[in-house]
Amino acid sequence: MGRRPKRVYALMIALLVLAMAAVVLLRSGILPSEPSKPPATPEANDTANSTGGPSPPLPEPPKPPENATAPNPSATSNSTIRIATFNIQVFGESKRSKAEVMDVLAKTARNFDILAIQELRDDTETTLPIYLERINSLPGAKYSAVSSPRLGRTSSKENYAFIYNTDTMRLVPGSNFTFTDPPAGSSTDLFQREPFIARFQPLYGDAFDFALITIHTEPDGTPEELSDLPLALDAARTHYGNETDFILLGDMNADCSYLTASEAASLPLRNSSYLWVVPDNADTTVKSTDCAYDRIILAGTAPQHYGGAWGVFRFDEAYAINQSAAEDVSDHFPVWLELATGQ
Repeated sequence: MGRRPKRVYALMIALLVLAMAAVVLLRSGILPSEPSKPPATPEANDTANSTGGPSPPLPEPPKPPENATAPNPSATSNSTIRIATFNIQVFGESKRSKAEVMDVLAKTARNFDILAIQELRDDTETTLPIYLERINSLPGAKYSAVSSPRLGRTSSKENYAFIYNTDTMRLVPGSNFTFTDPPAGSSTDLFQREPFIARFQPLYGDAFDFALITIHTEPDGTPEELSDLPLALDAARTHYGNETDFILLGDMNADCSYLTASEAASLPLRNSSYLWVVPDNADTTVKSTDCAYDRIILAGTAPQHYGGAWGVFRFDEAYAINQSAAEDVSDHFPVWLELATGQ
């Protein structure tokens, strides 16, 4: 081959130098490898949060309780008292041996200043003291109790009891008695379990006391026993003399097949002298039945202390237990009312 001109070699060297310089500039970032783009601006409806993920949904507003108008039975004040009635189905040695059941029963009692209970069935009569001990093992005020004799025409006898908060209530000494059945001048036995009666006084507020009359009617004899219940009220009026405030309460079996609407309408207790606190459309039963068996009735001047607060205490909801556990406690829910002590 012939020799290339010197100008050709010089041009080749210059191009090589330029290529090497371009590589250095690209690696140093001085020259961009592609055209730059303007930064993105967020849209008005952008849901990305600062971490780059979707924004969390807004919390739903709290839902009101199912019975938003019903007062909370655990929130009493010094101007009111709460009284309840509770049939603790076949409450005896077997039931008291169940720790979970006794826990619910003990906590339930502490919602009220006075709790009238029915269906204490224990021939040793030791269940009530054990129940009271369990109530008092919980923090708070001490409770006491007064009970009836064992009552009933058959071998399956029951006691009534009034359990009360000693910080808020006083049992008037010597005031408790059982209705005499048959009543004087009669040979007819009126009640399967005679009503039990006692007198109480709040430890605060004005001078206000009242008599409680509790009953557990015989289901098949409910219309007759409720028709005769005013006789127990008359006995309390006579016994106490100057008492004018009366509260009748208990498992009256006053609904469904045991007391029809026509039978209820004909009761003496349905006249204007009495105020039925628990209405006919209430459901006081734990199982699938829908019946207002448990009732509270005001008589005399007691309605003057009543402002309309009452309720069915759903211990299953209060203590988050399932249906089976609730039925272990009882087949009845307690019902309660609130009375003002300052009138």
